[in-house]
Amino acid sequence: MITQSNIPPLPVQKDPATQRRVEHTALRKRMLTGMWLQDLIDAIGDHIPQSRQAAWGVPDMSSNIFKASTSALCGLYMEPPSIGVNETTEGETDGLVGRNGLINKAGLWPLMQRVQFYTLGLRETFLRVDITDDGNGLLYRIVTPEMVEAVASAGDPSRPHTIKETRLRYCEICQKYEWTVDHLSVEDPSNPIYEIYTINSNGEKDEDVTEKYLTSNMSGESYPYRDSNGGPFLPYSLYHAEIHGGLFDPYNGREVVEGALNASVLYTYFLHLARDCSHPQRYIMGCMPAGLDLMDNNLESRRAAIATDPASILVFSPDPDMTAGQNPQIGQFQAGADPVKMFETIAQYEYKVAMAAGLSTSVLKQTADIRSGFSLSVSREGQREASRKYAPLQSYYDERLLAKSAALCNRFLDSNLPENNYRIQYAQLPQSPEEIKAIREDILEKLAAGLISPIQAMQILNPGIDENTAREMLLKIKRERIELM
Repeated sequence: MITQSNIPPLPVQKDPATQRRVEHTALRKRMLTGMWLQDLIDAIGDHIPQSRQAAWGVPDMSSNIFKASTSALCGLYMEPPSIGVNETTEGETDGLVGRNGLINKAGLWPLMQRVQFYTLGLRETFLRVDITDDGNGLLYRIVTPEMVEAVASAGDPSRPHTIKETRLRYCEICQKYEWTVDHLSVEDPSNPIYEIYTINSNGEKDEDVTEKYLTSNMSGESYPYRDSNGGPFLPYSLYHAEIHGGLFDPYNGREVVEGALNASVLYTYFLHLARDCSHPQRYIMGCMPAGLDLMDNNLESRRAAIATDPASILVFSPDPDMTAGQNPQIGQFQAGADPVKMFETIAQYEYKVAMAAGLSTSVLKQTADIRSGFSLSVSREGQREASRKYAPLQSYYDERLLAKSAALCNRFLDSNLPENNYRIQYAQLPQSPEEIKAIREDILEKLAAGLISPIQAMQILNPGIDENTAREMLLKIKRERIELM
């Protein structure tokens, strides 16, 4: 069983710039996976001195605008996409992409929801494809970029030719977990590399353990990942959030990550204000309430108190130590904070962070009074707009992944699949009843005003059809109305 106690610390990277990239990407991943409590505690420590932190109480992780905004932009894989190939190969790919094909059996499309989520949040994500241990199917595994060191050529800087993936493995011989590196390279196609080695705490190569984990040498002529022509390839598909001319873009959108942490610091402060500072502070001078009861026998928490309610009458007695001629005083200070105004301020701050995340006012909708919390969400049209933005880039990577999957099937599963010319079409989010009603009313108003023709109206209602199809649909409706009425 993997526990924190038996996992060795993750080795540091030799290159300081790579180490900074790894640390920031790891922060993003923790923010996306709910593992950021310590990061919030550290952020609180950056804002206030330790002497005040105890008064604030437990950190509040109830809001994470970085995760919420990232999730709101992910809509490509809510339904499995449609996959096509050339007409000459139609039907030959059912074993791979059909309803009962290897891809669906491997659960690729549900997994792709998380791939897009990580891609947008971390800016890059790797997906490794391999053959299952039993040799009967495909296996897809997400590899996040803080675990990868990659190299690309100057002529194609966004596609790696070498990947070094840091992985945790359990050594049956030594009965312990150890950090290893999967080193794969096709920089020299005539001599591809696939080796596994351990690394020490300084990130330096230690021991070659290829045969221990792969049972035999896998480099050179034994390199397993090849297409039908014998050309070697990397069994990874690298997904970018956007094309930027390089392999990694780790700091793009850093202001959203920092803003999300700051918002949680503010929410922690808000809880402190609502709990401790939202009521008037009463005080007495020169007197004390009568009938106090001793509460709790613990020396540290022992105190004198009296139970009250709105119908009770408190009796005060003069303080015996009061100076002669001095009068007792009872009063109160105003509340130290207004929770409603504070909450509104934090919500507006989160709105500003959402803008930095790329959620423009045209795609955000207000679902409730902002005083009820952060109530901004992405509209259906906003999600469709985001899907249209990411679809061209995502389809490029998905089609390459399908080609590599087919090549692996041909090599290890005795199939005869085409290894190129795959086309992918993502399903659009269905329109809500409110959207359908608004579109219908808009079309009817334009028809009545003579601004559009019936054919144009039919095309608006059925995106993608041409004029002839729209005309045929209208004529069919007209004929059936005559026949049936």
